[in-house]
Amino acid sequence: MIWKTKIPYNVNCFTWLLDKEAVLTHENLNKRGFHLCSRCCLCEEQGETVNYLFLHCKWTNQLWQMFTNMREIKWVKPGRIKEVLKCRNRDGNAGRKEERWKIVPSCIWWTLWIERNQRCFEGKQSNIQRFKLNCLALYNFWCKQVVLDSSVVINTTINSL
Repeated sequence: MIWKTKIPYNVNCFTWLLDKEAVLTHENLNKRGFHLCSRCCLCEEQGETVNYLFLHCKWTNQLWQMFTNMREIKWVKPGRIKEVLKCRNRDGNAGRKEERWKIVPSCIWWTLWIERNQRCFEGKQSNIQRFKLNCLALYNFWCKQVVLDSSVVINTTINSL
């Protein structure tokens, strides 16, 4: 089901790596012999594991909360990435609204990964509001790609930039 989500191919690959818990977080780098002080680059409170960074960090919680509040749903977040993907995939294909909802986990995870890498490698930090805005902008862009079905809509979208 990862590959059927209408998002960029590199993000599908990234989501697949998350599913396998193979993304190069500090924990995974330590397992490969690169000894780093493992701290979450976003909150600096816990060790940087795949499940902590992408599900349980307080910055990550802000994004999950933003999307669940928009949908007005109550959700107990699973403990592992695999479980989130199972939740996303079991609902079937119930139209455009559900198709857009399936984009949310990858959108959150990709936004987190970009922010994390900017902090680690470029010394750039967004505040929480900018972080949320980046995620919403990415989500909006991807949703427009899902519903583009005519050249008129494509031209309108391009002209609005």
